[in-house]
Amino acid sequence: MLKKLVLLFLIVFFVSCLVVRSQDVDDTVWQQVTENNYVDFSGVVGTQNMYGFTFILKSYNKGQYEPIHGVKIKYTLSQYTIDCLKNKYKIGVMDSYGYNNNFVNGDYNRYATFQPIVKGTAVDAVASKLCRP
Repeated sequence: MLKKLVLLFLIVFFVSCLVVRSQDVDDTVWQQVTENNYVDFSGVVGTQNMYGFTFILKSYNKGQYEPIHGVKIKYTLSQYTIDCLKNKYKIGVMDSYGYNNNFVNGDYNRYATFQPIVKGTAVDAVASKLCRP
């Protein structure tokens, strides 16, 4: 009887470890930079042609994103590039996700141009952490 209980305990323990690990597939550590905006600083990449960085900003919908094809948007993942010397940024890619974390739409902005970083925004918060004065 004791052997069966130990075996049952080991099976339950093993299965629970697998379940916990499968729920933790996305190991991204999102750090809040402003209200509803998060960055995974381990994914920040320095640019090669200027003093700047590229990063992904996760922005939860505060009502600014309209539904796409009838699907309500929960958050977007946007790729930003910042130019530290000119205090400018541009958005290259923006992917939208629904409330089931399902991909809804992607947009690659190949015509993106650098524009001034606005004080108090999420991009300003990230630039202040990455760019050295």
